[in-house]
Amino acid sequence: MDHSDNQLDFAPDDDLSMQQEIMLLKMKAFHNSSMTEKEYDMLEKEIREKYSYKNSSDDY
Repeated sequence: MDHSDNQLDFAPDDDLSMQQEIMLLKMKAFHNSSMTEKEYDMLEKEIREKYSYKNSSDDY
C-alpha cells in the first residue's frame, strides 16, 4: 500500500487510520465554528498518542 500523500501533516509511515481520524477531526473543526484551536490541538494530540504505540516498539 502506498502511504505517500501531498499532505504535510502526516509522515509517510503514519498509520492510515490515524490519518483518517485527523482528517475527520479537521472536518469537524471546520464545520464547528465554536471549536477553539486549543480544543482542536488537544484532540489531535489525543489521536496521535493513541497511535504512538507503533513508533515505540521494542523490536531489536
